[in-house]
Order: sequence, then structure tokens, then C-alpha cells
Amino acid sequence: MHDLPRAPLNHGRATAQDLVERIVAAKELHPLWGPKKIVARLRRTAPEFMWHSASTVGAILARHGLVRARKRPRLRACGNGPWPQPQEPNAVWTGDHKGWFRTRDGWRCEPLTVMDASSRYLLALEATGSTADSEAWPVFERLFEEHGLPDRFRSDNGPPFASAGVTGLTPLVVRFIKLGITLERIAPGRPQQNGRHERFHLTMLPMAEAPEADRTAQGQAFETFRHSYNEERPHEALGMDTPAQHYRSSQRAMPRTPPEPVYPAEASVRRVRHNGEIRWNGGFIYVSQALAGEPVAALETEDGQWTLSFHAHPLGIIDTRHMKLVRRSAAPTNPLGAAADA
Repeated sequence: MHDLPRAPLNHGRATAQDLVERIVAAKELHPLWGPKKIVARLRRTAPEFMWHSASTVGAILARHGLVRARKRPRLRACGNGPWPQPQEPNAVWTGDHKGWFRTRDGWRCEPLTVMDASSRYLLALEATGSTADSEAWPVFERLFEEHGLPDRFRSDNGPPFASAGVTGLTPLVVRFIKLGITLERIAPGRPQQNGRHERFHLTMLPMAEAPEADRTAQGQAFETFRHSYNEERPHEALGMDTPAQHYRSSQRAMPRTPPEPVYPAEASVRRVRHNGEIRWNGGFIYVSQALAGEPVAALETEDGQWTLSFHAHPLGIIDTRHMKLVRRSAAPTNPLGAAADA
């Protein structure tokens, strides 16, 4: 920004030159911001000036060649899916991997993004090289230690947040469940159910279109962007406040050791074998290899079905006739049930 006098100006209809210079400098500092955000930022950082409307600022920027037509895809619907709107920070965190791109040295970048759904606070924008669980967990472990735990975590059905198996579990989300975090998964092919996160990916799209030299430089650029997004960039849904003005850390601290599950006394508890199976009625039923070594509980319902769960997370229903675990929607009618052996 230019070192300009900070005394208020009386400029009538004409736009004072130093105000124009400040507007232009703000746009050059934040080239991806539109007039509304530029005005909101200037009013916050220099409230002693009589700033123009967003339309006038837009005209000023256009005269200086600082407005370009943007062709961006728009989400047809931007909702919250089948879930209620989060009213407090840390009620819901959302996560996703932005589509991959290559840095100028050829390294493949798979950006991992994590956001608080209520405040829009960007918790993480990491230059990860894959969607592997081994790259994602250190990021979440750091976030949980720094910010505490969310109540729920929302994602799509891709790695590292979900798998194609009947339980949909991965090693990453098994860790989430053990920490008491409820999983929310959007319906396949319905990105609008995670609309806020999808909109953010549109915001960061220009960064993928102009990649940095290498992984280190890309990570530094991401962190600079994250700071600006949280601390400087006004957000219309927040009344032109910044996300940092609305976010606060969770009161749920990350425990040193995840608690053991507490199951009802009448539950039939099984420990998942190394290959993902549990023993049932003299045979074996595949559950999930992500749960290897973990205790799961089977409870018989009033209609004779056996539901399987891990901590508070439902895994499915045991199809005793075909000796397999199925989703609730695919569970057969089984009025007689089948008693669990020891």
C-alpha cells in the first residue's frame, strides 16, 4: 500500500486521487477480490475515509484495467444437505481433496482442505502429494491438537475419507470415530450437499491454474492464502466479517489416548481379525480391514436382526442367512433371527 495521508477528505462528487490510489493498491494486493470485498476491507482498515459504493469502486477498477471477466462454474444448489445448519464453530468440519495439479517441477499436488462449516474458517490448506491416509492423518492430528475436536466431520465418498466397502471405513475415519467424531457423508454425485466447501474450491481455483515452482513453494503459497482468507478477506455470508472474527477453538480437547468403546451388557462383542473378519455362528463375516484389532458390538433388534456397531458408529446389519454384513437398506427380513455363538 502507498504511504498516503490518513486525514479525511471532502471530495464531493469527484473521487479524490489518493482514494483512487488506495483502491487500486488494495486490488493489486488482492487481485482475486471483487469490489464488495475491496470496499469492506478498506472500510475496516481505514474507517476515517468516506469510501464509495462497490459499484463505484468497480468502475474505478475497470478504468484501471483491473477487472477481468471470470468464467467460473456455478453450483446449481448450495445447501447443507440433509443436515441442519451448524450454528456454532466446531459443530461441523468439512474436508476434501481439491483436484490435483502439478507444480512447475512436475510434482503432483493433491491439496487437502479442511474448513469449519459455521465460521468458514480455513483450518488447513495442505500441499499433500496424494489422497493416502498416511498423508492426511498428520494434518488432522495437528489440527485436533491445535483447535480441539469437532462434533461432526462431513466429506464426500472418496479417499481418504471413505472406501467402497460395505462399511465405507478407512483407517483415517476409524481414528475419527475413536475420538467421538460423528461422520457425515454426502450422497454420491451430490457435491452441493457440501456446497460451502465446493464454493471454496472455486475460490482457490486460480492457485491451481498458476502453480508454484515446487512442493515447498506451493506449501508456502497455500499458507499465505490461508492467512489472507481467514484474517483479511471479507465474507458476504458473515456480514463482510472475516472467518477469524467468528471462529474459536473447540472445548473438546484431543485426548492423549482414545477412549475404549462402552457397549451395552447385552451386546455380543467381537474383535475384528487381522483380515477384517469377525467370527459369527461358527463362520466368519467380513466387516472391514480398517477395523483390524478393534472391538465391535452386535445387538439384536426387536425384529430379530443383528446390528453391528463400532463405538457409536453403525456398521450395518448381519445377514445371518448369507453370512455377510449388509447396509441397512439391503438387510433381509429375518423375523426369527439367529443367535450369536460365544
